[in-house]
Amino acid sequence: MLEPTPPRPALAALCLTATLGRSAPLRAAPPEPDTVLVPAGETVQGQAGLPDAPPRTVRLSAFRVHRTEVSVARYEDFVAQGGYGTPELWSEGGRAWLEAHPEGAGAAARRAGRDTDHPVLAVTFWEAEAYCAWAGGALPTEAQWERAACGDGERRFPWGDGEEGVTVAWYAGGKYGHLTEPRTEPVGQADPSASGPYGALHMVGNVWEWTRDTYHREAWAEGEAATDPVGTRETPWRTLRGGSYMNLPSYSTCAHREPARPDRVAFTTGFRCVFPAP
Repeated sequence: MLEPTPPRPALAALCLTATLGRSAPLRAAPPEPDTVLVPAGETVQGQAGLPDAPPRTVRLSAFRVHRTEVSVARYEDFVAQGGYGTPELWSEGGRAWLEAHPEGAGAAARRAGRDTDHPVLAVTFWEAEAYCAWAGGALPTEAQWERAACGDGERRFPWGDGEEGVTVAWYAGGKYGHLTEPRTEPVGQADPSASGPYGALHMVGNVWEWTRDTYHREAWAEGEAATDPVGTRETPWRTLRGGSYMNLPSYSTCAHREPARPDRVAFTTGFRCVFPAP
């Protein structure tokens, strides 16, 4: 299933335990200029016929979102500048995970044999969350992700309802298990006609993307309205969105939701961040 072997904590975990007792110096994150503005407005979230996400109208404040997924190179900047040694960047759950996995899956797994302009892989929810805090933002909520991907939400994919006529990094050639290595595209390389309505690239396909929300099959009631909603129901799962190079188009839609434990490490999963609107 293209999942790397979990790292062995061993002696490194003991070293981190001491490190977490103090605040390690952290150089400021470089600016995050490569974002697009998503204006305030209403979005139809969910889709009829999906048992875990009936349609509802949500109202969202304006925000900025990364135009691309976070790249290997950008993530390794976070590592080199002290991200793993700065507990203030990590949530309570993230710090508990970090004690046992002080280097995550490691640089080799995050790169997975690709150039550094490809999306970072093998990152957990906790690592993605800490990176976004370092960058001055946060992981998107499901509602933010869906609006950035598909605008008003009344379409199957960012560009419309059909699968033809666009080039997307998803696997439409048969059973996904035939793939034995990551087949991502560089974060800035995408068919312009497949971009989201506000200019974000690879919102579907390429890699699954972590969102801030917990996952619950009945996350909201049919017809329920909400303003800037965040899914916080008590579950052991977080929500992934967008599908990946390893998934069929039916998994890579505006509305499809996928549960994953926050400590999941996989060669199909990356992320992007959101930021306050100017």
